[in-house]
Amino acid sequence: MAVSSFLAEGAAIPQGSALTDMTKQQVLPEWYSNYAMDILSGQQAIANRPYETAPMPRIAGFTPTQQQAFGMTGTAATAYQPLLGQATDVAQSAANAPGALNVAQPYLTQAGQTSVSNIGQYMNPYNDAVVNRIADLGTRNLTENIMPEIEGRYIKAGQLGFGGRGGLGGTPSGMMTDTSRAVRDVSADILAQQTKALQSGYTEAAGLAGTDLSRFGNLASTAGDLARTQQQQQLAASGALSTLGEQAQSLGLTGAGALGGIGALEQQQGQKNLDVAYGDFLRQQGYPQEQINNMVKTFQGVASGVPSATQEYGISPSGVKPEYSSTGKDIASALTAAAGIVGSLKGK
Repeated sequence: MAVSSFLAEGAAIPQGSALTDMTKQQVLPEWYSNYAMDILSGQQAIANRPYETAPMPRIAGFTPTQQQAFGMTGTAATAYQPLLGQATDVAQSAANAPGALNVAQPYLTQAGQTSVSNIGQYMNPYNDAVVNRIADLGTRNLTENIMPEIEGRYIKAGQLGFGGRGGLGGTPSGMMTDTSRAVRDVSADILAQQTKALQSGYTEAAGLAGTDLSRFGNLASTAGDLARTQQQQQLAASGALSTLGEQAQSLGLTGAGALGGIGALEQQQGQKNLDVAYGDFLRQQGYPQEQINNMVKTFQGVASGVPSATQEYGISPSGVKPEYSSTGKDIASALTAAAGIVGSLKGK
């Protein structure tokens, strides 16, 4: 007949059965438990640590070489302006200068005259220097040479001043006739020479006028050519100044670009140094977590070899085989739970 017992909480116990302790508690070594607690406390400390920013700059700034290149670029960008201003001034001067026709026009105006329109300019000094001089010399020859010779001839003959035949106060009629003839002949000769001189002078004056008019025409051509050449030279100088300005800008920008390329290499090297420093900082920050992860791996690796003991409590009828979980299975479950706790702390 079945009996009941308070140990079985009033349940019937089969006839002939004895009570056996059924409660079991697994006991792990103290060092193993302490190791697990160290892992959990270390993970908790990492989770509670505030976020720390990197103490070094992340982006490399511009190098002094780049700063210099920037300044050179600004200078080179406006290097053309002074020369371009000069080129503009020269071009405007050439544009505002009188043209070849304007420069030649005064000479063309003079060359367009006829040779007789201004012949008086050549005859007036000719009259003073030649024609009037013929009259002066002829008159002087009459008074100084011919008249004294006539008087001397009559004086020598004793006919002057002694009651001449003409009744003119002592002047013979023959002498007066000779004097009149002399004056007539001299006057005729003077007139003839003056006429010849005037004719010759007019011809020469017309030739001189024509020569001068032709010379004025040549001067007009020369002045026009010189004005055109000067204008072309000014425009060429303007173009040369403009080209020099362009070259100054181009060469300046080329130099600034070369210097900027060197500065870029310097900046890249500086950025590499910053990246290395930042990588070291990240590794330093992650080092504690890395150590904990290694400890967890170690913890899991030795779990299968950790010895354990079992303590049982309670009762069980005799003849009934109790079902206990294995030590390895229990340790694996404990490790899984610990790993879950560590993972949740890392997520925080």
